[in-house]
Formats: sequence, structure tokens, C-alpha cells
Amino acid sequence: MLKPSERIDELYREQMKIIQSSETFSFSVDALLLGDFVKLRKRDRNIMDLCSGNGIIPLLISYRTDKKIDAVEIQERLCDMAERSVEMNGKTGQISVYNLDIKDIKSKFNHSTYDVITVNPPYFTNNQPVKIGDAERTARHEIHIDLKGIVEACRYLITNKGRLYMVHRAERSAEVFALLHNSGFRVRRARYVYNDPQSKEAMFIVIEAIFNSNAYVDVLKSFYIYDTVGTYSPEMLEVYYGND
Repeated sequence: MLKPSERIDELYREQMKIIQSSETFSFSVDALLLGDFVKLRKRDRNIMDLCSGNGIIPLLISYRTDKKIDAVEIQERLCDMAERSVEMNGKTGQISVYNLDIKDIKSKFNHSTYDVITVNPPYFTNNQPVKIGDAERTARHEIHIDLKGIVEACRYLITNKGRLYMVHRAERSAEVFALLHNSGFRVRRARYVYNDPQSKEAMFIVIEAIFNSNAYVDVLKSFYIYDTVGTYSPEMLEVYYGND
């Protein structure tokens, strides 16, 4: 099942495995935080994950629901890894992976189809000089699509009162809020993520936004990845390993 440079990593809480490679962009703590932040309801029918990478978010979500999950990723190699991870975990009947440019989303998916959308988008604008490989650059930088384009795709796919879950860099949170608001979304919950309690600036923001809603935003208690002595915080340990 594994190809050159690939390895199998553990998703401990979910008791699953995922294929990763040193030659592609591997998931990080932000993906785990996003998966943990998603709220699922019995009435949710269809779930979509955009910028899916190697399928980490669909796998994390499938631990908590048996609903259908679609995943879209532009990089063919990451799609292949995701499909093999889905098969390895016995999720082929639940998770479908599509090798597709988000700008072409209308050619494959119907309008107003998904009750829940998740997205861990490229964080950085495409005007910053970088020396990383093409695969990582595609995952981290807005080469193929920018934040506005991603929000527009979410607006096309989301059902009325559907929920969008996104993680992004904290320094771009004002831009995220504005683009969502202008596209008919209202941020319902937001949590800033810090490296540790001594950090002066947040690293990430994780949000839940509802389409066509007038709800007020709840800014939740700050999340710290590490404690004061440099080990994982109790909250982060729960994300990794669960309550046991």
C-alpha cells in the first residue's frame, strides 16, 4: 500500500491510521483542532471538506458520524494518498475523494447541497517569496485559489442555515470575518489558538459560520497547545487521545 517516501501515522483518539509522505505537505495541529471544533447534528445529511490534502479532516469526522463525506483536493498525489487511507480504515462507503480544482466546483456538485462544510485553506498570499517544494507551496500559499474564491465556493455548496468550519491564521481573522459576512455567512463561534499561556499573539483562529443567519458571535475561551512547562496542555491531549 505504501509508496516511496510514505509512512503510516496514527490518529490515536479515532483509532485510525493515515498515509503521509515526506515529499508532500503533512497535516499539522491546526487540522486536528479544526476536526475537533466541528459540531455534527443528527439532521445533517451531507458533509464536504475542501482543500482536503491527504484526507485528514474527513477521517477525523468519520469517527463521529456515519453520514456521507465528500472531499475535494487539487493535488493528485494527495488525493491518491487520501483514497488509500480511506480504504485502509474501511471508510470507502462513507468518504469520497475528488481530484478537483475548487474553481471548478460547479461542474461536479450541485448548489445548496451540504449542511456542513469544513476547510483548512492555504494560509498565505501568493506574493511572498518561498523556497519550499511545489507540493507544500500549493498547500500553504494561495496559488490556485485565494480566500475569497474559497468562500464563494462554500456559499455555492452550503444549504440554508448550513454551517461552515474553517481554521486560518489569526492575523488574517479580520479578512476572514469580512469575506464571510459579505457572502451571507455570520460567524457564530470563534476560538483563538495560542502556542502557550505566555504567548502574546494567537497563532490560529477556528470558526463556525452559519449561512443566512443573524446569530451573534461567541468568542470562546482561548486554546493553548502547550502548558507553561512546554508539554501538551490538557485540552490538546484530549484532542490527540480523547478523554481516557
